[in-house]
This record gives sequence, C-alpha cells and structure tokens, in this order.
Amino acid sequence: MNSRTAGDWHSTSCVLCSLNCGLSVQVSDNRIMKVKGDKSNPFSRGYTCSKGLTVGKYAHHEQRVREPMKRMPDGTHQEITWEQATTEIAEKLNQIIARSGGHSVGLVGGGGQANHMDFVYAAGLLQMIGSHWHFNALAQEFTQKYWINGHVFGSEAIDFEANAHESELLLVMGSNPWLSHGIQRARVVLKEIAKDPSRSLVVVDPRRTETAKMADTHLRIRPGTDLFLLLAMLNVIVHEGLVDEAFVAEHAHGWDDARFIADLVTPARAAELCDLDEQGIIALARRFANAKSASIKFDLGIYHNRYMVENCFLLPLLQIVTGNMCTPEGAHFAATMFSGASLFSGDREKPRTRVAGIPMVRGLFPPNALPEEILEAGEGQIRALFVEGCNPLRSYADTRAMTRAFEDLELLVVIDPAMTEAAMLAHYVLPAPVGYEKWEASVFPKGHPEIYMHLRAPVLQGPPEAKQECSIFYEIAKAMGLDLSSHPLFAMLEQAIEAGETAPVLSFMKLVCGVFAAQNHDRLIEAGTLSAGDDPAQALFEKLLENPQGLLLCRSDPKDNWSQVRTPDQMAVLGVPEVLALFRELEIPDDTDFRKNTEFPFMLQTGERTDSNANTIHRDPSWRKALKTSYLRMNGTDAEGLLIEDGERVRVVTEAGEATVPAMLTDDIYPGNLSMPHGYGLLARDPETGKMEPVGVNVQELIRASHRDPLSGIPYHKAIPARVEKVEASH
Repeated sequence: MNSRTAGDWHSTSCVLCSLNCGLSVQVSDNRIMKVKGDKSNPFSRGYTCSKGLTVGKYAHHEQRVREPMKRMPDGTHQEITWEQATTEIAEKLNQIIARSGGHSVGLVGGGGQANHMDFVYAAGLLQMIGSHWHFNALAQEFTQKYWINGHVFGSEAIDFEANAHESELLLVMGSNPWLSHGIQRARVVLKEIAKDPSRSLVVVDPRRTETAKMADTHLRIRPGTDLFLLLAMLNVIVHEGLVDEAFVAEHAHGWDDARFIADLVTPARAAELCDLDEQGIIALARRFANAKSASIKFDLGIYHNRYMVENCFLLPLLQIVTGNMCTPEGAHFAATMFSGASLFSGDREKPRTRVAGIPMVRGLFPPNALPEEILEAGEGQIRALFVEGCNPLRSYADTRAMTRAFEDLELLVVIDPAMTEAAMLAHYVLPAPVGYEKWEASVFPKGHPEIYMHLRAPVLQGPPEAKQECSIFYEIAKAMGLDLSSHPLFAMLEQAIEAGETAPVLSFMKLVCGVFAAQNHDRLIEAGTLSAGDDPAQALFEKLLENPQGLLLCRSDPKDNWSQVRTPDQMAVLGVPEVLALFRELEIPDDTDFRKNTEFPFMLQTGERTDSNANTIHRDPSWRKALKTSYLRMNGTDAEGLLIEDGERVRVVTEAGEATVPAMLTDDIYPGNLSMPHGYGLLARDPETGKMEPVGVNVQELIRASHRDPLSGIPYHKAIPARVEKVEASH
C-alpha cells in the first residue's frame, strides 16, 4: 500500500462506534483528504452517518504522541528511546510484582472501537503477570446483561439483539437509534419500518427523541421506571393467557419458579409509577404478545439506569414467553468470526473486587471500581497500571476520584496515539498507531443470519516510532523475562516477528481463520467463500486479504439460532436463584416522582447522542460543524419557573460536583428530566490564548464512582439526582 500516491481511494471502516460502517477514504501526502460511504462494503453498503465522514480529524491532530515519553519530576514529559522505555517499565514492574505480587498490576482498556486485535495481547500480558485486574469499557455498559446471559443462556460471551430488519413489532427502550445507530443502516431501517403498514415501531423514552417522532406510538415514561412497565407487560401477558406455553416448554425450564414475577406490578400500578396511561400499557403488552414477530431494541438508557439487572432479565424473559427468542424474525444471537460462546460460563465462581466485592463478568471488572482498588491499601492493591486504547479521565465516572488514584500509582503506563488527559499523568506514554495506520479488525456482529468480517489494511503510514500495541506488550513482556511460550498468541507473535513479517499481528488472524474455517467449512463452501480442496485456513485468510472492503463469509441458519445457547441441555434457565431473589426482595415504591426531592428535584441523564458528539478518541474539536460545546437539555416549563432563558448559562449541581453550561430549552423532554451529551470536556489548545482548555463539560465530573449498581458496578449515568441554578450575571 502506497499511502502517498495523490488521490488514491482505499476501503476501510469507521472507528467511532460499534457499527464500523465501511468507508472509502481518499489519501494524499499521507493524509485522509476526503471520506465517503463505501458502496462495496457488504454490510453497510455505502451507508454512514455524518460522524464517519470526519475520521480524518481523528487521524490527524496536534495531540499525536510520536515518540516514547517519560514524565520528569517537574511534571513535563521528555522524549526517550524505546529501549529505555521498555527497560525501565519492565524493571519497575518486576520490582512491584516481587514486593506485592502479580495482582498489584492492572489494565484498563484494551481493544478500542474497531481496533480489537490488541485486546488479546493486552489481556495476555496480564495473564502472564498473574493478575486478573482487567477493567474495560464493556464493564462500564454491558456486564449486567452478560451476567444475566451467563445464568440464563449458559455463556456470558453470547448476546442477543433485536431483529430491527424483520420484526413486525419493534419496541425501542432506552435508545435513540436515529442518532446512536446500534443497528446497521439505522436511518434506512427506521424509515422502512415507518413506511411499512404491516410493521409497527413503539418507543418508550422520557424524551420525544428523533426516533420517537417516527414511531407509531411513543410512551413518554417517567425516568427510571422502565422496570415497572416491563413487569406490567408481563402481568398482562400472563393473566390474559398470552404466554406461548408450548414455546416455553420446548426451550426453557424454571418458568413455574419465575411466574410469580408477573404478579408484582399491575398495569394500574405501573401507570401511577411510570406516569403512563393504563390502557396504553395493556395495549402494548397485547400487541407485543400477539404480533407475528416482536423484538426489543434496548441500550444505555436501560443499561445505565436503576434496576438495570432486573430489566436485563425481564427483556429476554418477555422474548421467551411470547415465543420471540431465537426465531427467524424475532430476537436472535448474532454470530461473528470471533466465537467466544464456549467461554465465560455463568455458573463458576468468579474473582471479586477487593473493596466492594463486585464479581468479574466476562473476564472484566467495571472501570469505576478502579479508583478504590488503587487507593485502598491491602493485599491485592493495584500499584501499577496499563491504560491502553481508552481515556479513563473523560470516559468513566468520577474524574476526580480517578485522577487521585492515577496520581497515587507507583507506575502508570499509557499506550495511546494521543496525549490524552490520562497520558498527561502517566510516568510513561508509548505511541501507538491510529486505527488507519495498522492492520486491524472489529469483532462486533454486523448482521444476521449473515456473518461478515472486515479485516482492514493500513491506509496511512504512522509516525516512525509508533508501534502496534501487540509489539509493545511483546517487548515489555520480553524485557520482564516472562515465558512467552506459556501464552500461545505471544508465541505465535514472536515467531512472526523473528520471521520478519511486516504485520506480525496477522498471526492472530491466521489462527482465527483456522478455527472459523474448521467450524463452518460446509457453510463457507456453500457461500462460495471457499472451494472444495482448499486449505481452509489459508484460503480464508487470503480471501480476507483480497477483500479490503469487507467480506460476507457465510450465512447461519436462522431456524437453528437456538443452538448457540450454551446451557448443558440447550434450554434457557428462567429459575435462576440469584435472579429470583432480586425480585422477591424487590421493594415497589409508593411514589417515583423524583421532583419531590427538595435538595435535588431534577433527574440528570448523561450521554445524550447527537450528530456532534462522539467517544473521546475524536480529540480535535474542529470536527464538529454544530453544537461545538455541550449543553443542558431541560423542559421549558421547568426553566420558566427558574427564570432561565434558552441559551442562558446555568449551573447544574449533583452530589459529585457542578458545572456551568448553556441551557437548551425544549418541550420534548419529561418535566424534571435533564439531559447532557457525552464526549465533551477534552483539552484542546485555545486558538486565542494558546493554552490547553477544556471544550465543553466533562459529564464524568457529575457522577460519583459509588453511584452504581451493587452487583455489576455499572454507574447510574441515567439517574443522577441534580438541581439547576440560575447563574447571576457578574457586575
């Protein structure tokens, strides 16, 4: 690949969210000059959102780290050689481990969006050191769901999703796909549903979102009360005889033990708790149960809210009792080339965090439990930390606690293409390529029943001293004197490096190709991906190399989707003792009106999606064409009572902190509900002063690390008690 040929167009993908839409980028003088959707990409087919068109700003900005850096006593960073960096890091790690053991070393991150191959090497180094302390963004969002899946379906590594393309009824909860996407070609699909008289879209959301405006029905629910709506739906389905008893008997056991859950909340009671119409709740339950096919699209509005674990059980329960789980047009387990379904069973004893006793789920711990594991002394206290492919000081709850913790570490190593806020505190900063300067891949599913894969070649040349993450972890492990032969992936990587391969990370992909080809040989031949007589592993690997735009590998049988369930008898387990205990102990409140809290009469939700905010790898603020700074969305009636005008700067106060931000007054949000976007608060150079200043508000400063679900440790980003104050003009 010659990235310096003027006007060359290259196939690649977006790295800003989990959809990873195919992109075509024009490269000149080693810079991305133009971007468009790649029509040759088999799963996105030319579709992309406006954010994907700005990836040039992600790749090229003034905060790139180009040389290994060491922090000096005065707090500045000085360039050093790779040899000095790896030698000193290895020596410090060995000293800390000799004194405090392997569990004194932790890792946060590993595997950023669409850059997933580094994950196995980051986790592999941790394994060789003898530590289980892996904190990851997946445990900031999804481990409550993985915990449920492990108990119900037998594996924390499998996950079901809505069939937005085919379900007759699509119920959307805690999600705004028009802006957050979350389904392939989201806006095309939503328009198709809206135009199809045989299909229905129902949205449950405290705000009349862009998706809600397209819906056949919008239920403007009181924030934090989704649980009571789901319980009432189950109540109607059970008491009106709408359960598909034959389906349940064939595919699940324990329903008789779990049936009591249907008696906890009636539609009348839910109407009071959710501030909804009773008949509307009953109608929704009947429509969901009676539809030819139905599925529920849910996202962070559920995952980051109160009762997140209970909700994550009720959602698949509703799919199962109505016969809509693992069916061709209902909810399904999507397959990928990277199958981990046989890993991470839900029934074995897991390590737990020292301080709060939060269990490891899917091999991960929640990032907002990290500060206490660093700051609280005792056996297993983390004293050395790798931060790779993430920015904990802007992405995870409680920036102040995280900052104190990072400053307390004996060794902080940040591996990142950019000088992030975390890197500014690091003892060592090691430069990695951005996602367009290296071979990479994404493991997220791209469709169903199709199985896609997109192996991306570099389209740019990275800084000369930047090294791919796998090589960085390899060199540190080697300098520490670790036995690389004890870890198969590192052994393969070493063999590739010694053989002089230009992209040694592809040794991992060759292994994946071998496993996938062995498991899906007949399907691959049927799809025309392989031919009879091929060496399956080598032929599949070469096929990926020949298709830089992405590849449809093969199709699974949608009628056989239930075979992905990993319980011993391939039956869903509905009578999970730990889960049923949560419902037996559930206290149904008398009143859910949060506005009666005199100190904090508002409920703040952080993480609102727009076309102008993205995750924190997108550091150059000039990518935003609109909404260049953050805002506080609030109901106009609420603002009127506080004498606040649209655009006026207000102070939002929570238990954790406060921020001053412009008010955005609307009539589309539930009274008393507040909403703020994420992705702001990054430091950037002010063009007038030349100083590094935050652009917008870092919402992580408004939530405590301890404001979280006790089982999963995931923070309540969507349920933060708050108040709003008018900022008086200074004289």
